[in-house]
Amino acid sequence: MRRALRCLPLLLVAACTRTGPQRKPNPPEGAPPAFPTSATLAGREIATLDAGPWTVRRVAVRDAEAAKGDALGSAGRRHGGGAAPPAGGPVPAPTTAAPSAPPPPTSPMPAPRDAAEADGGRSVAPASGADAKARPGETARGRQGTPLRAGSTDDNEDFDAFLKFLAAWGDRPTTAPKHDVLDVSDRRFIAVVDAQGRPWPGARVRVADESRDRVAWTATTYGDGRTPFYPRVADRDLRTALAGKAPSGGWVVEVEAGGAHASARWDGTGDVLTVPVAATRPEGAVPLDVAIVLDTTGSMGDEIDRIKATLASVVARVREAGPGVDLRFGAVVYRDLGDDYVTMRHGFTGDVAAFQRALTAVSAAGGGDYAESMNQGLAEAVGRLDWRAGAAKVAFLIADAPPHTDYAGDVPYGTSLVAAVGEGIRVHAVAASGLDDFGTLVFRQAAQLTRGKFVFIEYGDLASTAASHGVGGRVQGNNLDDILVGALRAEIEGWGRAPTAPSTAPAPESAAPRGR
Repeated sequence: MRRALRCLPLLLVAACTRTGPQRKPNPPEGAPPAFPTSATLAGREIATLDAGPWTVRRVAVRDAEAAKGDALGSAGRRHGGGAAPPAGGPVPAPTTAAPSAPPPPTSPMPAPRDAAEADGGRSVAPASGADAKARPGETARGRQGTPLRAGSTDDNEDFDAFLKFLAAWGDRPTTAPKHDVLDVSDRRFIAVVDAQGRPWPGARVRVADESRDRVAWTATTYGDGRTPFYPRVADRDLRTALAGKAPSGGWVVEVEAGGAHASARWDGTGDVLTVPVAATRPEGAVPLDVAIVLDTTGSMGDEIDRIKATLASVVARVREAGPGVDLRFGAVVYRDLGDDYVTMRHGFTGDVAAFQRALTAVSAAGGGDYAESMNQGLAEAVGRLDWRAGAAKVAFLIADAPPHTDYAGDVPYGTSLVAAVGEGIRVHAVAASGLDDFGTLVFRQAAQLTRGKFVFIEYGDLASTAASHGVGGRVQGNNLDDILVGALRAEIEGWGRAPTAPSTAPAPESAAPRGR
């Protein structure tokens, strides 16, 4: 029945509110719940120290010998850069060399080759698993110095196709034991509007379940004033027959926007609950926080310089957005246990030139086995970067390997993604060449849950690369920097505006993606 209601207009509060006495509003707290941190990881203590503009997390000195032993033991299976420097050695402080003269990498980086050249002029078939990471330079399309080609898709536009993908790929032997089950099939939306009916981005939302005396969901509205609500994700730890269903008496939805509060009961009818706030949304410059979350292990060596060039182009082009945008950039780079660092975090800054220098100094090395500490990278980005309240928040996750899911004390990627929705952080997941089926599943989960896009660097050709990631629907191809800039421009242009219906016309290959 819920699907049949999709064509109805947005339901207003009066239509979704039960009669009778109303619960006194209890507005959401201004600060988010404490985010989990990993003081130890796989039994090793993690130390934190400052190195220039970076906050470095790595195996503590007392565990260095154990880490070094593991690193040496895995040297024969390291990919794309040889063995990492011993974890007990000094932490290399990132330099601030000019972008035109970055410091040499800490391990050799093979020069990329054109995909057709790598296969005698034929298109290169998509690879997966460790074999894909062992073929540096043979997957990314184009030569060094030329823009990376990529494709993008929006799994929230073709949601039914995404659910089919999730069911099929989630049951694979290579993914089923490892992926974080996030049942998004009963997706709803909560929309917040001001007294004039205009969307209110950055509003804090809390969904309470009085029957269980708990807060089921916390969220922050995105640029169009809407936030997704996934009842089955909210109830995934309850493991009862009622999980995901509206409680007796309905959910209590509480909203805080601009210091004003509103409350409504929702019996779960329909796909969208619209909550008006008796205040007028202020106008002004769009505050935009952009975080780069980047895998810097050795297997990224064949693409990282080109990715950094792409990011430099994105930073420069978005910087020209004009006085109507209050822009900040930050970053989290990550590797794995046994490497120089597990994560390095660069806080948000409005000094774009300094940020570019810091990012340019990053190189690829280490890595160990195929999976990396992506969980830690996401946790640092979502839970430790100083995102501004009320800002447009965008993270670009760029990697060629899935997360480790076998580290005791880790923060599961699903926990970080749910927290990202809580903060209104949109994650655009960018798959570098060689990402396996588990990594594809994680990346598409990340983008869909947070209303972002799934982007993949093209190898061979657009259609075959899309198919290798299980994408069978609408795909847009372009240079990677144009896709990322398009996503940020959509964020800026869509701030405070109502969503538009997705186009059913096929997109030209050069079309820039539309924000959601």
